[in-house]
Amino acid sequence: MKVLLTGATGYIGHQLALKLANDNIMVNALVRDLNSNNMPRHKNIIPFNGNICDYDSVKKAINDCDYVFHTAAYTDLKCNKIDTFYNTNVLGTANIMKASLDKNIKKVIYTSTLSVFGPALYHVPITENQPRISSYSNDYELTKKMSEEVVLDYVKKGISCSILNLSRVYGPGLNTYSNGVNKIISKIMNDKVLYVPDKLHVEANYVYVEDVLNAQLLALEKGLSGEKYIIGGENEDYLGLFNRIKKISKSKISIIKLNYNLIKNGLSLINGCNKLLGSQSMVTPKVLDSLFTNRSASSQKAVSQLNYKITPLNEGLDCTINFLKK
Repeated sequence: MKVLLTGATGYIGHQLALKLANDNIMVNALVRDLNSNNMPRHKNIIPFNGNICDYDSVKKAINDCDYVFHTAAYTDLKCNKIDTFYNTNVLGTANIMKASLDKNIKKVIYTSTLSVFGPALYHVPITENQPRISSYSNDYELTKKMSEEVVLDYVKKGISCSILNLSRVYGPGLNTYSNGVNKIISKIMNDKVLYVPDKLHVEANYVYVEDVLNAQLLALEKGLSGEKYIIGGENEDYLGLFNRIKKISKSKISIIKLNYNLIKNGLSLINGCNKLLGSQSMVTPKVLDSLFTNRSASSQKAVSQLNYKITPLNEGLDCTINFLKK
């Protein structure tokens, strides 16, 4: 078996490439930089230099493949140019789907995000059938939803494809922009003081990275075409999450709460000044709002249809903390 994998230098794609390769599956990895330190190295991984925004390079990488795992996406919420999101997330996905149709790919597994469903109501987990109850709060959410529509259009043309909507992923792996949960765990482990917004009642869903990798393979085997599956773990609010991390890591950190609106107004001021100076803020009001939005979710559909298994949050945190200690 040979597969095309996009996003091999990203947090999830890197580990998925190695998992597939270790299972004796040949992996054509389409990457922008062949010399990237994040490039997974294995005898069964064949790197292809290119970009999902360039159809010709996609066509070369997909040649002789049986399946496609499309994990590549542009996720940086600090970016204020919608074209950057659109080109990668929408046009890039269209290139992958077109090439898959042209090359008679047996199945595509498309990695999306839970955030396309919008915020959850408090204590009411998101399901695949939930209608979105708010407008799109950032360009990432909007373009990922648009990319899902591209995928579903190609399903109508005959391509078999399942969509995986991931919640907040954590666990051993690369230190990239997209694994912010690991960064919080590391800060609680190593810092003496942590200043946080006072909205610690906000709930989210946290999924262990190994569960995500297993879900990719389960979807390949059992996922229905045109169906969406929420791939998540346990729901927890920030207070509960911080307390779990403190207890497991035996951290003595002091967590100090600050007024949310005060922090957001301060970030707006800093962001405005940085724009004038031509620099970029590390955290923007959009990023803050995205982090402090209720996103509890249910993976019951994946459990029942894919035989998906969930790693308990405490168990996953323990493994992650041990990894970060090393």
